[in-house]
Amino acid sequence: MSSDDGCCRIPIIKAVLYAYQFVFLLTGVAIITVGVWKYLETFHYFTVADLNLYSAIIYLFITTGCLVICAFIFGFCAIPKNRTKLIFVFILILVLVFLLESLVAILAYFYQQNVHEDLNLRLNSSFLANYNRNSKTDSVDFIQENLHCCGAQTFSDWKHSRWIKGSPGIKNKVPDSCCKTQGFLCGKSDHPSNIYYAGCEDKISIILKLSLWIVCAVSLGVSVLQVVGVVFSIKLFLKLEAEDRNYNPSFNGNESLIPP
Repeated sequence: MSSDDGCCRIPIIKAVLYAYQFVFLLTGVAIITVGVWKYLETFHYFTVADLNLYSAIIYLFITTGCLVICAFIFGFCAIPKNRTKLIFVFILILVLVFLLESLVAILAYFYQQNVHEDLNLRLNSSFLANYNRNSKTDSVDFIQENLHCCGAQTFSDWKHSRWIKGSPGIKNKVPDSCCKTQGFLCGKSDHPSNIYYAGCEDKISIILKLSLWIVCAVSLGVSVLQVVGVVFSIKLFLKLEAEDRNYNPSFNGNESLIPP
Protein backbone atom coordinates (compact mmCIF):
# COMPACT_ATOMS: atom_id res chain seq x y z
CA MET A 1 0.00 0.00 0.00
CA SER A 2 0.99 3.60 -0.53
CA SER A 3 2.68 5.42 2.29
CA ASP A 4 0.86 8.69 1.51
CA ASP A 5 -0.13 10.66 4.59
CA GLY A 6 -3.43 12.28 5.45
CA CYS A 7 -6.83 11.73 3.94
CA CYS A 8 -5.43 10.39 0.67
CA ARG A 9 -4.32 7.07 2.13
CA ILE A 10 -6.29 4.09 0.86
CA PRO A 11 -7.34 2.88 4.36
CA ILE A 12 -8.75 6.33 5.15
CA ILE A 13 -10.66 6.48 1.86
CA LYS A 14 -12.08 3.01 2.46
CA ALA A 15 -13.10 3.95 6.02
CA VAL A 16 -15.02 6.94 4.65
CA LEU A 17 -16.68 4.71 2.06
CA TYR A 18 -17.67 2.17 4.71
CA ALA A 19 -19.37 4.94 6.69
CA TYR A 20 -20.93 6.25 3.50
CA GLN A 21 -22.24 2.78 2.68
CA PHE A 22 -24.08 2.61 5.99
CA VAL A 23 -25.74 6.01 5.39
CA PHE A 24 -26.40 4.97 1.79
CA LEU A 25 -28.27 1.89 2.96
CA LEU A 26 -30.42 4.00 5.28
CA THR A 27 -31.29 6.36 2.43
CA GLY A 28 -32.34 3.43 0.26
CA VAL A 29 -34.64 2.15 2.98
CA ALA A 30 -35.99 5.69 3.48
CA ILE A 31 -36.71 6.10 -0.24
CA ILE A 32 -38.61 2.81 -0.41
CA THR A 33 -40.53 3.63 2.78
CA VAL A 34 -41.54 7.11 1.59
CA GLY A 35 -42.39 5.77 -1.87
CA VAL A 36 -44.64 2.99 -0.57
CA TRP A 37 -46.23 5.39 1.93
CA LYS A 38 -47.08 7.93 -0.78
CA TYR A 39 -48.27 5.20 -3.13
CA LEU A 40 -50.70 3.81 -0.56
CA GLU A 41 -51.78 7.25 0.64
CA THR A 42 -52.59 8.59 -2.83
CA PHE A 43 -53.56 5.38 -4.66
CA HIS A 44 -57.28 6.22 -4.89
CA TYR A 45 -56.55 9.74 -6.09
CA PHE A 46 -54.21 9.05 -8.98
CA THR A 47 -56.01 5.90 -10.15
CA VAL A 48 -59.41 7.59 -10.37
CA ALA A 49 -57.98 10.53 -12.31
CA ASP A 50 -55.68 8.32 -14.43
CA LEU A 51 -52.65 10.44 -13.57
CA ASN A 52 -50.11 8.24 -15.35
CA LEU A 53 -47.20 10.64 -14.91
CA TYR A 54 -47.79 10.85 -11.17
CA SER A 55 -47.85 7.06 -10.83
CA ALA A 56 -44.72 6.80 -13.02
CA ILE A 57 -42.88 9.21 -10.70
CA ILE A 58 -43.85 7.16 -7.64
CA TYR A 59 -42.87 3.87 -9.30
CA LEU A 60 -39.54 5.31 -10.46
CA PHE A 61 -38.93 6.68 -6.97
CA ILE A 62 -39.45 3.26 -5.39
CA THR A 63 -37.32 1.61 -8.10
CA THR A 64 -34.51 4.05 -7.30
CA GLY A 65 -34.68 3.01 -3.65
CA CYS A 66 -34.37 -0.65 -4.66
CA LEU A 67 -31.38 0.22 -6.85
CA VAL A 68 -29.76 1.97 -3.88
CA ILE A 69 -30.05 -1.28 -1.90
CA CYS A 70 -28.48 -3.20 -4.81
CA ALA A 71 -25.67 -0.64 -5.03
CA PHE A 72 -25.01 -1.02 -1.31
CA ILE A 73 -24.72 -4.79 -1.64
CA PHE A 74 -22.37 -4.49 -4.59
CA GLY A 75 -20.25 -1.84 -2.85
CA PHE A 76 -20.09 -3.96 0.30
CA CYS A 77 -18.57 -6.73 -1.79
CA ALA A 78 -16.38 -4.55 -4.04
CA ILE A 79 -14.65 -2.11 -1.68
CA PRO A 80 -12.85 -4.62 0.62
CA LYS A 81 -11.44 -6.61 -2.33
CA ASN A 82 -9.38 -3.73 -3.78
CA ARG A 83 -10.31 -4.84 -7.30
CA THR A 84 -10.40 -1.87 -9.64
CA LYS A 85 -12.90 -3.45 -12.03
CA LEU A 86 -15.42 -3.97 -9.23
CA ILE A 87 -14.82 -0.44 -7.93
CA PHE A 88 -15.33 0.93 -11.44
CA VAL A 89 -18.68 -0.88 -11.79
CA PHE A 90 -19.66 0.41 -8.34
CA ILE A 91 -18.94 3.97 -9.51
CA LEU A 92 -21.13 3.44 -12.58
CA ILE A 93 -23.98 2.20 -10.38
CA LEU A 94 -23.65 5.25 -8.12
CA VAL A 95 -23.75 7.55 -11.14
CA LEU A 96 -26.85 5.73 -12.45
CA VAL A 97 -28.58 6.13 -9.09
CA PHE A 98 -27.62 9.82 -9.05
CA LEU A 99 -29.12 10.33 -12.51
CA LEU A 100 -32.35 8.52 -11.60
CA GLU A 101 -32.74 10.48 -8.38
CA SER A 102 -32.15 13.73 -10.24
CA LEU A 103 -34.70 12.70 -12.87
CA VAL A 104 -37.30 11.90 -10.20
CA ALA A 105 -36.67 15.24 -8.48
CA ILE A 106 -37.03 17.17 -11.74
CA LEU A 107 -40.20 15.35 -12.78
CA ALA A 108 -41.77 15.75 -9.34
CA TYR A 109 -40.90 19.46 -9.20
CA PHE A 110 -42.34 20.33 -12.60
CA TYR A 111 -45.37 18.03 -12.42
CA GLN A 112 -46.55 19.48 -9.12
CA GLN A 113 -47.11 22.70 -11.05
CA ASN A 114 -49.37 20.92 -13.55
CA VAL A 115 -51.12 18.30 -11.44
CA HIS A 116 -54.13 20.56 -10.77
CA GLU A 117 -54.57 21.11 -14.50
CA ASP A 118 -54.53 17.35 -15.11
CA LEU A 119 -57.10 16.84 -12.37
CA ASN A 120 -59.29 19.52 -13.92
CA LEU A 121 -59.19 17.71 -17.26
CA ARG A 122 -59.69 14.16 -16.01
CA LEU A 123 -61.29 13.93 -12.58
CA ASN A 124 -64.85 15.02 -13.37
CA SER A 125 -65.17 12.82 -16.46
CA SER A 126 -63.76 9.87 -14.53
CA PHE A 127 -66.21 10.36 -11.66
CA LEU A 128 -69.19 10.62 -13.99
CA ALA A 129 -68.21 7.82 -16.36
CA ASN A 130 -66.98 5.17 -13.92
CA TYR A 131 -69.16 5.42 -10.82
CA ASN A 132 -71.16 2.26 -10.15
CA ARG A 133 -69.63 0.65 -13.26
CA ASN A 134 -66.16 -0.62 -12.32
CA SER A 135 -63.56 -0.87 -9.56
CA LYS A 136 -63.09 2.90 -9.52
CA THR A 137 -66.41 3.16 -7.68
CA ASP A 138 -64.71 2.19 -4.40
CA SER A 139 -62.04 4.83 -4.97
CA VAL A 140 -64.64 7.54 -5.64
CA ASP A 141 -66.51 6.61 -2.46
CA PHE A 142 -63.25 6.56 -0.49
CA ILE A 143 -62.33 10.03 -1.74
CA GLN A 144 -65.72 11.60 -0.99
CA GLU A 145 -65.98 10.03 2.44
CA ASN A 146 -62.45 10.83 3.58
CA LEU A 147 -62.05 14.27 2.03
CA HIS A 148 -65.59 15.35 2.92
CA CYS A 149 -66.43 16.41 -0.60
CA CYS A 150 -68.94 15.56 -3.33
CA GLY A 151 -68.26 15.44 -7.07
CA ALA A 152 -65.14 16.70 -8.80
CA GLN A 153 -65.98 20.40 -8.67
CA THR A 154 -69.40 20.50 -6.99
CA PHE A 155 -72.14 18.12 -5.83
CA SER A 156 -74.30 19.14 -8.80
CA ASP A 157 -71.85 17.39 -11.17
CA TRP A 158 -73.53 14.09 -10.37
CA LYS A 159 -76.72 14.92 -12.27
CA HIS A 160 -74.69 14.47 -15.49
CA SER A 161 -73.28 11.07 -14.53
CA ARG A 162 -73.92 7.86 -16.47
CA TRP A 163 -74.94 6.35 -13.14
CA ILE A 164 -77.89 8.76 -12.77
CA LYS A 165 -78.83 9.01 -16.43
CA GLY A 166 -78.64 5.26 -16.98
CA SER A 167 -80.91 4.41 -14.05
CA PRO A 168 -84.27 6.20 -14.44
CA GLY A 169 -85.72 4.63 -11.30
CA ILE A 170 -82.85 5.61 -9.02
CA LYS A 171 -83.77 7.80 -6.05
CA ASN A 172 -80.31 9.13 -5.31
CA LYS A 173 -79.19 12.46 -6.69
CA VAL A 174 -75.64 11.97 -5.40
CA PRO A 175 -73.81 8.89 -4.07
CA ASP A 176 -74.36 8.03 -0.43
CA SER A 177 -70.65 8.66 0.13
CA CYS A 178 -71.43 12.38 -0.27
CA CYS A 179 -73.41 12.37 2.96
CA LYS A 180 -72.06 13.85 6.16
CA THR A 181 -73.97 11.20 8.08
CA GLN A 182 -73.97 7.91 6.22
CA GLY A 183 -77.21 6.06 5.61
CA PHE A 184 -79.06 4.14 2.90
CA LEU A 185 -80.33 6.54 0.20
CA CYS A 186 -79.06 9.50 2.23
CA GLY A 187 -78.18 11.19 -1.06
CA LYS A 188 -81.68 11.09 -2.55
CA SER A 189 -82.34 14.87 -2.20
CA ASP A 190 -80.81 17.60 -4.37
CA HIS A 191 -79.98 20.03 -1.55
CA PRO A 192 -80.03 18.25 1.81
CA SER A 193 -78.00 19.79 4.62
CA ASN A 194 -76.51 16.32 5.09
CA ILE A 195 -74.53 16.50 1.79
CA TYR A 196 -71.08 17.98 1.25
CA TYR A 197 -71.35 20.75 -1.31
CA ALA A 198 -67.63 21.28 -1.98
CA GLY A 199 -65.96 19.37 -4.82
CA CYS A 200 -62.99 17.04 -4.41
CA GLU A 201 -60.67 18.45 -7.07
CA ASP A 202 -58.94 21.14 -4.99
CA LYS A 203 -58.49 18.86 -1.99
CA ILE A 204 -56.96 16.09 -4.08
CA SER A 205 -54.68 18.61 -5.78
CA ILE A 206 -53.29 19.78 -2.42
CA ILE A 207 -52.55 16.21 -1.33
CA LEU A 208 -50.84 15.25 -4.59
CA LYS A 209 -48.77 18.44 -4.68
CA LEU A 210 -47.55 17.83 -1.13
CA SER A 211 -46.62 14.25 -2.02
CA LEU A 212 -44.67 15.42 -5.06
CA TRP A 213 -42.83 18.02 -2.99
CA ILE A 214 -41.82 15.33 -0.49
CA VAL A 215 -40.61 13.03 -3.27
CA CYS A 216 -38.68 15.92 -4.83
CA ALA A 217 -37.03 16.89 -1.54
CA VAL A 218 -36.02 13.32 -0.66
CA SER A 219 -34.64 12.71 -4.16
CA LEU A 220 -32.59 15.91 -4.12
CA GLY A 221 -31.21 15.17 -0.67
CA VAL A 222 -30.11 11.68 -1.61
CA SER A 223 -28.67 12.81 -4.96
CA VAL A 224 -26.43 15.30 -3.12
CA LEU A 225 -25.24 12.43 -0.91
CA GLN A 226 -24.44 10.50 -4.07
CA VAL A 227 -21.82 13.08 -5.03
CA VAL A 228 -19.86 12.23 -1.88
CA GLY A 229 -19.92 8.53 -2.71
CA VAL A 230 -18.89 9.08 -6.32
CA VAL A 231 -15.99 11.39 -5.37
CA PHE A 232 -14.51 9.03 -2.78
CA SER A 233 -15.11 5.97 -4.97
CA ILE A 234 -13.25 7.61 -7.85
CA LYS A 235 -10.45 8.56 -5.46
CA LEU A 236 -10.17 4.95 -4.28
CA PHE A 237 -10.24 3.71 -7.87
CA LEU A 238 -7.42 6.04 -8.90
CA LYS A 239 -5.33 5.14 -5.87
CA LEU A 240 -5.71 1.42 -6.54
CA GLU A 241 -4.87 1.97 -10.20
CA ALA A 242 -1.69 3.77 -9.15
CA GLU A 243 -0.77 0.95 -6.79
CA ASP A 244 -1.40 -1.68 -9.49
CA ARG A 245 1.25 -0.11 -11.71
CA ASN A 246 3.88 -0.62 -9.02
CA TYR A 247 3.81 -4.40 -8.95
CA ASN A 248 2.79 -7.44 -11.01
CA PRO A 249 -1.00 -7.41 -11.41
CA SER A 250 -1.10 -11.20 -11.26
CA PHE A 251 0.13 -11.05 -7.70
CA ASN A 252 -3.29 -10.19 -6.27
CA GLY A 253 -5.56 -10.64 -9.27
CA ASN A 254 -5.83 -6.93 -10.05
CA GLU A 255 -5.60 -5.60 -13.56
CA SER A 256 -5.15 -1.89 -14.18
CA LEU A 257 -7.89 -0.23 -16.24
CA ILE A 258 -5.85 2.93 -16.86
CA PRO A 259 -2.79 2.52 -19.12
CA PRO A 260 0.48 3.48 -17.42
